[in-house]
Amino acid sequence: MPPKAKRPRRTQEERSEETKGRLIGATIELLIERGYVRLTVADIALRAGVSNGARVHHFRTKEDLVVAANRHIYADAVALGTQRSQSAGRARNPVKDCFDDLISLYFGRWFLGSLDAVVAARTDKRLARRIHPIIVDYHAAIRAAWTRAFVEAGWSRAEAGDTYDIILHTVRGMALTSIRQPTPQVNARVVDRVQRLLARTVRP
Repeated sequence: MPPKAKRPRRTQEERSEETKGRLIGATIELLIERGYVRLTVADIALRAGVSNGARVHHFRTKEDLVVAANRHIYADAVALGTQRSQSAGRARNPVKDCFDDLISLYFGRWFLGSLDAVVAARTDKRLARRIHPIIVDYHAAIRAAWTRAFVEAGWSRAEAGDTYDIILHTVRGMALTSIRQPTPQVNARVVDRVQRLLARTVRP
């Protein structure tokens, strides 16, 4: 039997990226579970299985970790939303696809963690300066992607922008309301009703 081939040793850069990924993953999990105020760098390092010294090497403060976590999640959301929008532009009902995309973010586990950080940024100006641009960039990229999809499906550019804004505000409003009192059946009826109204008013 021939000897097993040895796995190539990981480079220092690969090991460093793995450690950063574990720290970001732990930050995401704990921010969802505990919120921003109760989040500590010690707990993040423990959850990630990383020494405090290694954590400091990559992320000096809790703020650094939370910003990195938001950047990672919203970058993934932009990539996924853009991919969905490109397929939706050729679909029969891109409005439904847009609803599905935004619902996946706003009703996903991450939204509450991100919202908690945004609320903290209301009085923490340094955090606000770092976290707000990430969210602004997400909204700009996703709005542009879905607007293109609606235009490709036959909407005018003005109608495409209005359609996206209506969907965004509907989904975000439902998500915020659901924090206090989840009403999935009511939400489903609202989504269906808005889709029908949009189909009558802006569908080409």
